[in-house]
Amino acid sequence: MLEKKIKNVLFDLDGTVLDTLPDLVESANYALVELGYPSQSYEQVRCAIGHGIRNLLKDLMHCEDVEVLEKCRAIFKEYYDAHKAVHTHPYEGMPELIRSLKESGIRVFVISNKYDDAAKELVKNFYGELFDGIYGNTDDMLPKPDRAVFDKVCKENSLDPKECLYVGDSEVDVQFANNCRIPLIAVCWGFRTKQELLSSGAKTIASDIRELKRFLQL
Repeated sequence: MLEKKIKNVLFDLDGTVLDTLPDLVESANYALVELGYPSQSYEQVRCAIGHGIRNLLKDLMHCEDVEVLEKCRAIFKEYYDAHKAVHTHPYEGMPELIRSLKESGIRVFVISNKYDDAAKELVKNFYGELFDGIYGNTDDMLPKPDRAVFDKVCKENSLDPKECLYVGDSEVDVQFANNCRIPLIAVCWGFRTKQELLSSGAKTIASDIRELKRFLQL
């Protein structure tokens, strides 16, 4: 699948290169309970992840009050900052895959809707300096699927958009790749099932690392 012109592979973070779900569930429920809201199941949190922390909490709380949402976000962030790597770990085989891409001359980046500080710290904690750049969400930029972060990555790293491919695990990533007009490989070991990815319009889906390696011709 990897065309000769592809020189840059961009990865989503949560559910793609790192399994972060247990720590996200624990942190979200801590914040919800602190404000008197009921805790949520793994399945409820899994389905809500992908649009950034603000939207995650908004969906779980069914709340439109901006002040309450910001208070919950602050509680979540304080807790998550201290507990984000308790259970989080790389998906088996992913560090080796990233290393193989680098060795073949491909540049690799992370583009995530996780807030920027946490994204950078987690990736560097588990992947060292393997990635050429790590871009999380910041308050001055719309989250994926808006393409603003992609344009920023291309500008700051002198990337040709026609030489980029995206790897992600959710409908947000499908929409993001479409908005950026770049090819996508969806993975179904993350936070969405294969059927959910197909329903969102994903065409190429890797069921495991071995299949992703095959698509990437590694």
